Amino acid sequence: MESILPVKAFHSEKLLPAVSELMESSGIMGYELSGIALSRGPGSYTGLRIGTATAMGLSAGWGVPVKGVSTLRVIASLLPAGNVLCCIRARAGELFAGAFSSPDPLSAETLPQGLYAAEELPAHLAGKVYTAAGSGRTELPALDNIRWASSLLDNPRPSAAAFCASALAAEEGFDSNPEPLYLRGFNEKI
Repeated sequence: MESILPVKAFHSEKLLPAVSELMESSGIMGYELSGIALSRGPGSYTGLRIGTATAMGLSAGWGVPVKGVSTLRVIASLLPAGNVLCCIRARAGELFAGAFSSPDPLSAETLPQGLYAAEELPAHLAGKVYTAAGSGRTELPALDNIRWASSLLDNPRPSAAAFCASALAAEEGFDSNPEPLYLRGFNEKI
């Protein structure tokens, strides 16, 4: 089971009631979980802080571990085999982007996850063909070596984060103190 909040919701007010409702409707107690998956960013500063604080609070209260996973990695896990690219719209013509050798959550990064200017990103992607997804599709110039997947994959479901976190936790263990992945300084000048 999963719960999806509207993108424009006030997550600070809606997140814990949604978790409570989900747990109640599933009949599962928090302490019965094997772990909590945390999509740790990139994203909005406030949203990442709310998500991280909530995951850590639930972890402490229920006594279950947390595993954080990059949102770019989560999007990548939904794409078909081959080189995958994920781009999330940032601000002022910039993109949070990362590329991976495959959709496997344990695959190698072929483009380090970072903040890129939309007009400079194509130079980093030359020489390979990518399947891509993410809200950055509107910012990135049209390129012959990028095949965009359905826009339905731009905002992955919570179950995709759980899948990636599970695979990463099995390989690396859980996180004692997951940190948000900002990829930009707070209130950094644009």
